[in-house]
Amino acid sequence: MNHHQVGQRWSRRTVLKSVGAAALGSAVAPWVAGAAQTPPAEKIGGTLNILVQAGYNEPRIIQPFEEMYGVKVNSKVFPSSDEMFAMLQASKPGDWDVTSPDTPWIAKLQQADLLEPLDPADYPIQDQYERWQKFDQLFVDGKQYGIVSRWGLYAIVYNSKYVTEEEAQTIGVMYDPKFKGKVVLFDWYLPNMGMIGRYVGIDQPYDATGEEFEKIKEKTFELRPQVGVIAATNTDTIQAIANESGYLSFGGEWLQLLLKEEGHPIELAIPKEGGVSWTEALVQLKDSQNPAAAKAFMQYLLSPEPQAKLAWADAFHATVPNKLAVEYLTPEQAQALRMDDPKKIDAILANIAIRKLPADEQPWIDAWDEFKSM
Repeated sequence: MNHHQVGQRWSRRTVLKSVGAAALGSAVAPWVAGAAQTPPAEKIGGTLNILVQAGYNEPRIIQPFEEMYGVKVNSKVFPSSDEMFAMLQASKPGDWDVTSPDTPWIAKLQQADLLEPLDPADYPIQDQYERWQKFDQLFVDGKQYGIVSRWGLYAIVYNSKYVTEEEAQTIGVMYDPKFKGKVVLFDWYLPNMGMIGRYVGIDQPYDATGEEFEKIKEKTFELRPQVGVIAATNTDTIQAIANESGYLSFGGEWLQLLLKEEGHPIELAIPKEGGVSWTEALVQLKDSQNPAAAKAFMQYLLSPEPQAKLAWADAFHATVPNKLAVEYLTPEQAQALRMDDPKKIDAILANIAIRKLPADEQPWIDAWDEFKSM
């Protein structure tokens, strides 16, 4: 969903407590190169300590793995990749085996000497959408350190009682005077200024410097009178849309579907200017105390049925990279995530900019702080 900054996600149970996600059947064995999907002959045993984002640690994902391998999984959810990074740096070597960063943080983790390189032949990469198979943010100096495990986009989330589908086809709807004070923004510069960068015609907004960056900054400031809520967390974002404090926000399925399930008339439109993506990956930490279990867990979670469970997690719903996961989703779930037709995913991927950290973050952070103080 990333958001958490894509990471400051919410738990459905703590936000709008009601509808649970549909169960997705029994677990399948993980993909292993050259092997059929059959349960492993031998248990691995021991414990596995995972530091993950919301969804990865849900019981219907974890329990089948524990039973399959005889491994006890201990998990902790982190609220943002920045905080995950700080937690790892404060931990002792071997405290954690696997984590799930937003992919722009892989380079930071590797530069801090925290990651183990991966052999891509060990994982079902050929079953993923092509965009993610050799995704550049997974690599540092030619070595692969992560496998994409979940992804999504920022587009226009809108209340259809007040905003028409036609109006939501452009990012310009956020600037429409009739919606003054009815825009809700999550308090993070990266997705919001990225979307505004698309609006001013920059294909890769996070590469913007100089004059291009000034265009993004100016247009961001222009939006300020439209904004009624700058939400500190995703929980606050959801609640502001749910109680109609605002009618419009930058977001994706992870925001829209949760609200729609709760009976709110919230829709999602990918504007003509396109959107920006978010991506998460699984990585193995250096000095893992149970590297066999770490590898098996990553293989398991990247295989079709666990991917489907992750796609329709209780925490929020989001697309996953394994195309075969659709076989374990209901038709309604697959359609909601646009995974029912590969052409839909291809069209989305063709029209979104990859979210990444700007080479020099400080001007972006300073601009956002100025925006909030206006």
